[in-house]
Amino acid sequence: MNQDKWFTEWQTYRNSWIPKIVIGDTRKIIPLLPDNYIDCVLTSPPYWMQRDYDHPQQIGRESTVEEYVHEIVKIFEMIKPKLKKTATIFLNIGYKYYNEELLLIPEMIAIEMSRSGYMLKNKVIWYKPNAVPTSSRNRLNNTYEPVLVFIKKESKEFYYFNLEEIGEEPKTLHDYLSKINTIKPEDYLGLRVIDSLRYRETRKGIVVGVKYHGKKVYEALVKWNDGELEYLSIGDLIDEYPEEILYKCPYCGTSLNNWDIVLSIANYKKLVCSYCGGIYPCGVFPQPIIAKNREEVLLNEIVVQEAEEKKYLTKIPRSSKYMTAKTIVSSSPVGRLALAGEYLVVKRRWRIPQPLVAFYLRYWRDQRGVSIKEIDRFFNYRNTSAHWFRYDFGEWGRGGSIPRPNDWIKLKQLLRFDDTYDTLITEVVLVLSTVKPKKIKNPGDVWCIKLEQYPEAHFSIFPRELVEKCIKLGCPPKGIVLDPFGGSGTVGEVALKLKRRAILIELKKEYLDLIKKRCRVVDIYPREIY
Repeated sequence: MNQDKWFTEWQTYRNSWIPKIVIGDTRKIIPLLPDNYIDCVLTSPPYWMQRDYDHPQQIGRESTVEEYVHEIVKIFEMIKPKLKKTATIFLNIGYKYYNEELLLIPEMIAIEMSRSGYMLKNKVIWYKPNAVPTSSRNRLNNTYEPVLVFIKKESKEFYYFNLEEIGEEPKTLHDYLSKINTIKPEDYLGLRVIDSLRYRETRKGIVVGVKYHGKKVYEALVKWNDGELEYLSIGDLIDEYPEEILYKCPYCGTSLNNWDIVLSIANYKKLVCSYCGGIYPCGVFPQPIIAKNREEVLLNEIVVQEAEEKKYLTKIPRSSKYMTAKTIVSSSPVGRLALAGEYLVVKRRWRIPQPLVAFYLRYWRDQRGVSIKEIDRFFNYRNTSAHWFRYDFGEWGRGGSIPRPNDWIKLKQLLRFDDTYDTLITEVVLVLSTVKPKKIKNPGDVWCIKLEQYPEAHFSIFPRELVEKCIKLGCPPKGIVLDPFGGSGTVGEVALKLKRRAILIELKKEYLDLIKKRCRVVDIYPREIY
């Protein structure tokens, strides 16, 4: 096999990918990796003056801590062009006492990494409840290590960081469910409705009717302030809107999620299937897989001529200290609830990545030869339509936007595009604006994970729980995780389990048998590189 292709040709095992192992000096192996290739780096280099591996090219035995920091940062400078734009780095580095002084080695590395074009996003505290006791009597026992989380500075607006993969269920969720379960269909009558999505001017209305089955309300009849009556679907009180949706790859039929599509456009500026690697030709787009909205049931209906406006639907507690205020002066959710009350807002039902919409519209605008100025004139807008064609990857936005549903329908008349994304852009749903707990709670930056021993290793290994958490958080499914200090092979073992691809680089060939045993199957580079 061509050794250059070895890094990009993957063998499979039980619906996952066999970890790749390279034995040698990581500083000589990293340059062999393809550019713009790695999704995640997860590693724990040898700590300074912690252990002697009896190898002339080992890292960790430098004469000064400054030299050690320089070597670690130099390796990440070499890794940088190999990273995708959206890559995330997890670097586990412990503290060290030297001549009775605590050396802030992780912080020293973080500062130098910043100077090398990286940005520190988090310092995770890995608390070790079974930490080895110290024999020292003049200082406290060290029971934690940092895991430094870096990204490229140029990628600060968008990178892979999927909190939903490691999130926890909030304690308040059960209480919220108990409160909404008491709501009856007639309770919706009189509830206020606000539509700031479909039109340039905000519309306001009130609920004067509902369609329901049992306790579940499916639609609300809204009487707008201009007298128009309109039935709109009501979203489930526990679901998040817009809803996530999957897309089908036209080549392999694999289901792709929003992350797959946005990562593709961000890293390659084109649509590439993250599973089969197929590059979509011009004019071919992933097809949305839209589930059936609701089961077929016979709906009952309540309609009234007039309804008395009501401020609340649920019995969620609201802060009494804000009840007499005339304006919203608090960022507290319960404070805002007390002042603004509860109401229904019109939202998109489906979540579609803005970069995909821009990619799609760019294609059709090029096909029709229509300029941005012509589109603005068509809508009688000023400097508005350009935002529809601008890629926006950041959480806070860079000026890109998705056309309003009504603008989409009108834009279709001008650009004559197909129906691929019509439903995703135009279908709306009424969502209750209230204090609602998220289904997933951010787990925070202190992780309690026990040290892990492996019978055949004479040292504590990288805990599988820690590695699993980092990979789920920072490496997309089917993505590539690199460990430039492979050690006992934990990253390879966990990546195989989680259906990620792993490349491990290990200096000492004596560890190869241990890595093989832990990973079960490995693909070894044809030669050692020192």
